[in-house]
Amino acid sequence: MKTYAWVIVGVIVLVIGGIIWKNFSGPSASDSAVSTSGSSNNVQPSTGSATTAPDFSLTSLTGTTIHLADYRGKKPVILDFWATWCPNCRRDMPRLNELYNKYKDKVEVIGVDLQEDKGTVSDFITSRGINFPIVIDQGDVANQYSARYTNTHVLVKKDGTVLQVIPGDIDENVFQSLLL
Repeated sequence: MKTYAWVIVGVIVLVIGGIIWKNFSGPSASDSAVSTSGSSNNVQPSTGSATTAPDFSLTSLTGTTIHLADYRGKKPVILDFWATWCPNCRRDMPRLNELYNKYKDKVEVIGVDLQEDKGTVSDFITSRGINFPIVIDQGDVANQYSARYTNTHVLVKKDGTVLQVIPGDIDENVFQSLLL
């Protein structure tokens, strides 16, 4: 009887561990390839066909209105969905800023903060010397792009189509892929 109880406890621990691992190990490929079910505005970059990035208009921290469509035909854009409380975003933002400074004439980066207040976001950006445009989204843009996680990057080609959705940190190769 004792052995049976330990087997039951072991199975329960494995199931709970699996659930925790799935929820905290980051998005799966199916989570990062966003769905189009129910709405033609959601992005699905993994289908092989070009998907136009949904347009949006949001006000930046500096008071400028940013329209994604304004970049179409001019230069590619990296949308960085992030939040000040996200440890991965805190790690990624300085590197992303370095790459922005290097490629800003060829690739735009727009930081899309997820529903935080302007003061918190401004303090974070100022304290870290981030100089790419930052907008605060109240959920509409994140919903359009089905951005379910912070530290998610949407690569928008110069023609306005989505090239790829990347959960997690990005590197210089990502910037270069937008220039091809």
